Amino acid sequence: MPDHPEQPDPFEILGLDPEPVPARPATPAGDPGATGEPDWADADGLDVVDEPDDVDDGDYVALPASAGRGGGRRWGLALLGLLVVIVLVVGAGAVWVKGQVDPGSPGDPVALTIPAGSTTSEIARLLADKGIISNATVFEWWLKFNGGGAFQAGDYDGLRLNSSMSEVKKVLDAGPVPPKPVSFLVREGLWESETRQLILDTFTGMDPAALDAALATTHPPLQPAGSTNLEGFLYPATYEVPLSQLSDPQALISQMTAAFDRMAQTTGLPDAATTLKGQAGKVTISPYQALIVASLVEAEAKVPADRPKIARVIYNRLAKGMSLGFDTTVVYLLQDRKAPLTQSQLETDSPYNTRKHTGLPPTPINSPGKASVEAALHPADGDWLYFVLCQEDGSQCFSNNINDFNRDVKDAQARGIF
Repeated sequence: MPDHPEQPDPFEILGLDPEPVPARPATPAGDPGATGEPDWADADGLDVVDEPDDVDDGDYVALPASAGRGGGRRWGLALLGLLVVIVLVVGAGAVWVKGQVDPGSPGDPVALTIPAGSTTSEIARLLADKGIISNATVFEWWLKFNGGGAFQAGDYDGLRLNSSMSEVKKVLDAGPVPPKPVSFLVREGLWESETRQLILDTFTGMDPAALDAALATTHPPLQPAGSTNLEGFLYPATYEVPLSQLSDPQALISQMTAAFDRMAQTTGLPDAATTLKGQAGKVTISPYQALIVASLVEAEAKVPADRPKIARVIYNRLAKGMSLGFDTTVVYLLQDRKAPLTQSQLETDSPYNTRKHTGLPPTPINSPGKASVEAALHPADGDWLYFVLCQEDGSQCFSNNINDFNRDVKDAQARGIF
């Protein structure tokens, strides 16, 4: 008979050990009574038909025993093993994907900024690079199945290392945090001109002409009728200016004067005439004049304890019709803090020269803080008419006569205070 190639063993293909098939005992030739089957068998263990003499041997093929009932069993076991392998691989993949989608315990907070024009793929890589998610590709596929994408550009808070993808999507869907406003500090005692320059230096996109217009057309309730002077009304404080208003001078000036109005109501400045009745003798102190006094206190006081005492000196001098004699009003007139005053400057004829003119200057000479306004409204008790810087910490010495004042001046000079 012709040679036929042996059929491949599926167990060998899958690397499995075949279950041994028990050998079938050969039936002796010519003994049909042993099994009740026809009289055939050969020495090779192959079942063959006892061919008639007139039949061509080439019409019959000898089959190996494995191609019968035993071969089918082997293929069934092989398929079962393959199915088990597939289930294990799929299960392991599912566990891996779950670990990528939700790693477990989130870590430290992470700041994230999404650049303008970023695609979902770029955002996924950015998240993975920062350690917020474990796998950018899995995140992209997860978004396709769960919906999401087209996230807004900007700064995001609330993200953490090793976050779950559902939590990341929740934060991104909420959108970026609002842009942080610009902090703008105006300290006590600045002139309006200094505040104007500070505004232009801080907000470089602001139009100077528009700022001047805002300063001239904003009118707080306590400003005298017809005045365009905001000296004293640009309240010293820290302001938060939204990014949308960085070039809007009217919004900023309105914010500053509104802060002044709130302070005025808190301190009772609108009721100054009643509060200060009799404090300056027969001189009535209006709310605007009380603001002027507060600006003088702001300019002269170096330590908090001296503020109400300086206010008392001002009211005592007004009551007696004395000039105030404050050099700080001349400095304001000249708008120059650095250069020392000369004698000729001290002789300048101006209502702001309180050496030459009695009474208060016509306007505040700076923007006083709340403490100076409260001192102006609640002066200390005392008969002082003079004060001079006499301590290194900035404290003043107060006196009620010229002789004691001159003595304090000489003593301070001898100790090198000024």
